[in-house]
Amino acid sequence: MKNIIALLLIVLTLFFVSACAKNDYSVRFTNNYRELIYNVAIGNARFGNVDTAKTTDYLFLSTKSFRITGTSLSGVQLSTTEAVSGAGKRKWTVTLNANGSTTISEDPI
Repeated sequence: MKNIIALLLIVLTLFFVSACAKNDYSVRFTNNYRELIYNVAIGNARFGNVDTAKTTDYLFLSTKSFRITGTSLSGVQLSTTEAVSGAGKRKWTVTLNANGSTTISEDPI
């Protein structure tokens, strides 16, 4: 009986610890491209329109793997899939570079 109670306590403790160890990711977008980008979205984070040489505020990101989408003023589609890693609280910046490529960098908290 003591073994069953001890096992139950261990299982409940592990469940509680794993439930509390959630990732807290935030992401923002920097537009270094030559044009305004319409309807910028990074996973569930929706930034709207982002003018050239502008950086948005951070928004909550719910997953580690996500799509980056948007459309430039001249109609060029931004569509790529990226991923981030790490546990706990993290902040990331996705940058649309002048050549149209994207880079992701982790920001200090």
